[in-house]
Amino acid sequence: WLGEANQQNGREGIAELNRALELNPNSSIVRGLRGMYFQRTGNHRDALTEFQVGASLDPQNPARFVSLGDAYALTGDLVLALEPFQYATLLAPDDATYWRALADFCGRQGIHLNDIGIPAAQRAVILTPDDSRSEDLLGWLWYLDGGFLESERHLLRALQLDSQNDSAYLH
Repeated sequence: WLGEANQQNGREGIAELNRALELNPNSSIVRGLRGMYFQRTGNHRDALTEFQVGASLDPQNPARFVSLGDAYALTGDLVLALEPFQYATLLAPDDATYWRALADFCGRQGIHLNDIGIPAAQRAVILTPDDSRSEDLLGWLWYLDGGFLESERHLLRALQLDSQNDSAYLH
C-alpha cells in the first residue's frame, strides 16, 4: 500500500511494490496494486500480466475480473476483454456495480450494445432502481444504439434522481 500511496502522491512507488511482491508473490492485492501501477505508467502488457495473476489468486473476487477486462481492452484485445466483465457478473449477480461495469465496457468500446450492453444496464437499473448512475448508463447506451426515445426517458429519470449528475447532462 505504501507503493500505491507514493504513486498517488506523485512519487514513483515501484520499489515498494517490488518489495511487496518479494514478501508475498501470491497476494492478489499486491498483484492488483502492481497492475494499477503499470496501467498508470502506460505499461499495459505488464499490467495485464499482474491482473491475470491476481485473478487466478482470487478467483471469487469480481473486482479482479473487471481489472482484467480493462487490461485486455487496453492491450487491444476486445474479444478477451469481454469475458472477464461477463464473469464478474456471474460472480456477483446481485451487485449492480459489475453489471454497470459490463455495460460501460460495451458502451466505451461500441460493441455488443444491443445484445449485452443494454441488457446489462437494464439489470443494473432493476437492481438499483433509484440509482442515477444506472439510469444514465442505460440512457447513454440506448443513445449509442439509436434508441433515442428510450435514451431520453432514462436520461431524464437519471436527472430526476440526481439533478447534479454531470454525466447525465453530458449524455
